[in-house]
Amino acid sequence: MTAFVILHYRAIEMTRTCVERIKALEGKSHIVIVDNASPNGTGRILEKEYEKEKMITVLLNQENGGFARGNNLGICWVCSHLKADFVVVLNNDVEIVQKDFAVQIGEIFKEHPFDVLGPDILSVFSGIHQSPKSLHGCTLESVRRKYAKVKKSSNPILLLLSSGEKNSPAIWKRVQRRQRAKQKIDSSVSAEGVVLHGSCVIFSHRYLAAHPEPFFPKTYMYYEMEILEWLCRREGNVIRYDPSISVLHYQYVASKQEYKSIVKRSKFVIECLLDSLKAAEELILEDSGEEKA
Repeated sequence: MTAFVILHYRAIEMTRTCVERIKALEGKSHIVIVDNASPNGTGRILEKEYEKEKMITVLLNQENGGFARGNNLGICWVCSHLKADFVVVLNNDVEIVQKDFAVQIGEIFKEHPFDVLGPDILSVFSGIHQSPKSLHGCTLESVRRKYAKVKKSSNPILLLLSSGEKNSPAIWKRVQRRQRAKQKIDSSVSAEGVVLHGSCVIFSHRYLAAHPEPFFPKTYMYYEMEILEWLCRREGNVIRYDPSISVLHYQYVASKQEYKSIVKRSKFVIECLLDSLKAAEELILEDSGEEKA
């Protein structure tokens, strides 16, 4: 059986659509919706709507725990209540394209046993293939460089320019293509030991048996997958990217409902990312036995 964990926040129609698409997939499955304390009450609406459906469970988080803690709540529930071979964690703005998606996950595992798996993720917003994010994991130096760069981008003028860039599909597509070409990322090729995109990530039973809460809980949002890659690398776990399975990603749905202003949305992203980078730095320092500078 395959379990699907959907993190819900505000955007109820998107969650409903996501659920219906999963229900149409081949194979036995169970859907866990984690409402991240939506202030518009949509979590309780979903709980009422699906209360008679045995294959759907709605969990109401008492506070908005962000990406890591919200998803960990759903994954932990699956590990405690179901015997799932795989757990697919996906944003509610992700559309699974293939009807045999869950079946294909099992076939990939038979040929290439993995702990964490990522599909090809195509952004509907920009037309860019978002996974892998990077062919190499983070280091202490790369985390510190990124922190300095992100901190600099919080300058009001740079923030305005960055906000406009990210709100234009054409401009953002050029930026992303340039960055991915620089890293020589080819999304059409399978790879291991890469940083996956977090909008859709798959955990195998063998990994969750030892890590029922796989996401690092000291982050609220962003940089979770870089930290996950670090944790897997530290323990010798296998992260695999496989383009034979694919999804579509409709970006920014929840954040657009929370922040109507592009600049405010960009500021929120920067603040969260800086906090996550600090958490990553502390983790790496702790693992390496170094003291924070």
